[in-house]
Amino acid sequence: MTFNDSPHHSKLLLIILAGIIWFSLLGYRDLIDPDEGRYAEVSREMLSTGDWVTPRVNGYKFFDKPPMHYWGSAVSMAILGPTSAAARMWCAGIGFLGALWIWFLGNRLYGASTGRYAFLILSSSILYVAIGHANVLDMGVSVFLAFTLGAFALAQSARATKSKAERWMLWSWAGLAGAVLSKGLIGIVFPGAAITIYSLWQRDWDVWRNLYIAKGLTLFCILVMPWFILVSQANEQFLHFFFIHEHFERFTSDVHTRNQPWWYFFVVLSVGCLPWVVNIISAIIKPTFSWRVTQPGRFEAPRLFWVYSVFIFLFFSYSHSKLVPYILPIFPFLALLAAEKLAKNKALLSTTIITGILAIGVAILAWKIVEFARPNKPLAIFLEFRPWLIGASISLAMASLVAFFFRQKMRIAMPAIALCSMLAFQLASWGYQSHAPIRSAKIMAEAIRPYSKQDNINIYAINQFEYSLPYYLQRTITLVAYKGNMAFGIGRERRDWIPNTTEFLPIWLASEQALAIMSQETYQKWQQKQIPMNIIYQDSRRVVVARR
Repeated sequence: MTFNDSPHHSKLLLIILAGIIWFSLLGYRDLIDPDEGRYAEVSREMLSTGDWVTPRVNGYKFFDKPPMHYWGSAVSMAILGPTSAAARMWCAGIGFLGALWIWFLGNRLYGASTGRYAFLILSSSILYVAIGHANVLDMGVSVFLAFTLGAFALAQSARATKSKAERWMLWSWAGLAGAVLSKGLIGIVFPGAAITIYSLWQRDWDVWRNLYIAKGLTLFCILVMPWFILVSQANEQFLHFFFIHEHFERFTSDVHTRNQPWWYFFVVLSVGCLPWVVNIISAIIKPTFSWRVTQPGRFEAPRLFWVYSVFIFLFFSYSHSKLVPYILPIFPFLALLAAEKLAKNKALLSTTIITGILAIGVAILAWKIVEFARPNKPLAIFLEFRPWLIGASISLAMASLVAFFFRQKMRIAMPAIALCSMLAFQLASWGYQSHAPIRSAKIMAEAIRPYSKQDNINIYAINQFEYSLPYYLQRTITLVAYKGNMAFGIGRERRDWIPNTTEFLPIWLASEQALAIMSQETYQKWQQKQIPMNIIYQDSRRVVVARR
């Protein structure tokens, strides 16, 4: 059976194969701290407390982001239980739906081949695969933004048919609400800026006349405002922290110490869109539209998508806060732009070569990986990781060989590169489970759980905090000399927070039963001071001790 443009069964087979690879072993890898553990715990506490308005982490108010991601993950946990798979299901599910949406969008705007190619490119780009299988917030906002701008493009392309244009514009407004509820004001800034710049460049003023702004803004407010009103009523400090601190200060200052050089996202983009880097860069540098506007006033979707992608890239490059996932929202439309050009040129040899080079690179990494071992990163975790990397290398090599052999048959070469690349990146992700003892708290939680089930036993985290620990223990923990992302909540709800070890030691000595988590360095200092404690768990970084 071959993958061609018309039969529905071949398209369904492609979706099924991609879906099997995409969703396989979703919970095999333990939650990685800090981000995965943090967001999983917020969702768990929403579900356990029944408070779906005020997000909390380890019992403290947590207003860093809106609640859409937490809601989605909490629903998954209600269905699947508090597992690693449940924590990731929202990201994985919406990520796969986002790739299917780009397929649909490409098919409607440019034709069947472009839609299918866009799906394959997006769902097998390394950054999209990685974020789609990590419990972080960026996938949700990326897909909602893709839906917003995609529905907008469909609406503007159907201006002649008022009912169709209005329907798609209302869907676009709904997507805008989802983006705002996923990550705040960027849900408005990104599409708004892209549409403004596009309309000025294309001299397309009709986009503003076809926004159906009365109905659209009403729908947007109905979807967005209830949560903002309820959370503001329940927490008077929310508005300043959320809008000023988490938006303007994050962008204009180094408040989160995430400053990186100006070229940071050039590297992220180049690596993140592998193995399609040549196709995507070509689509950016030499897009299918003309730099000079030849038909002013005519809606031109590729120009809009290009402006959107470049604006976001430059926005975050200028920002003082830079993290790898920030530019994920541009990937759906970069995949679409690359697919449109690929459908016209049928040039896949460069991607075939890149895939082969990537296979060699991963094989070298598997060979050299033992050199990364350190005292706090035991050799065993790298030896365990090595077979997975070898498997990933083999998968990429197979993709390159098949694509080269069938280089004149895109219907075979494209799925071969995409599916094998997706499998390779998944193999590497599954193999990273070898790092769980030092990057996750699940194993530690299993050692603590028999003790934590005792009534009224206190668990203390000293000078550090593993965000996934309360998730796996299904309970909160008392912090000692640590704030982290809970600083805002601690400053307003002291609860049982202990500011330093000087205050904590009398509490520890007076306890009949208690547990404490600390670093190896802290444990050695306590041991020298002959503080009473018994080890119940330790690894290369952490020690868990019991009072008795």
